[in-house]
Amino acid sequence: MIDPVLIHAASAALACVLLLGAVEKLRDPQRYAAAVAAYGILPALAGRPFAYAFVLAETLAGALLLAPSTRAGAAWLALAVLAVATAALAVNLLRGRRDIDCGCGGPASHGMGLSWWLVARNAVLACWALPALTHGAARALQGADAAAVAGLTLSAVGLYYTANHLIASHFKLQHL
Repeated sequence: MIDPVLIHAASAALACVLLLGAVEKLRDPQRYAAAVAAYGILPALAGRPFAYAFVLAETLAGALLLAPSTRAGAAWLALAVLAVATAALAVNLLRGRRDIDCGCGGPASHGMGLSWWLVARNAVLACWALPALTHGAARALQGADAAAVAGLTLSAVGLYYTANHLIASHFKLQHL
């Protein structure tokens, strides 16, 4: 059994990452649609509708992860979002196409190309969805648990953004 603190923290951290990524994509939808088109997987006419549908799915998954009653379904949706993004990354990496915008969203990702580090990062994010698919230990959350959930969530989100900056820096250093 997984402690409910870990379920809440992992779900909240993944929700933050998904929602912040969606906000970044919505700040410049043309840029995100161009990034989707650059992947070269979808027909030209499907790129923009797919981009909007993807952001909608990302937003729904993030928002629904925050409510215990919708958490399991949201975790499956988050896994689907991550699987689609990771498959697109892997296809282009296998094609040798590394110099296209990842479309991840966030300040560090602007101009960041593709790498297997992004695939690994997405695998870690997928692991954050897994606790929401389990039944937690049957115990009520205590007052101190709220602080633990907040601390774990902030730490996980901070580590995510630190990893993104390191991946972006690595990409930029390779191209100097």
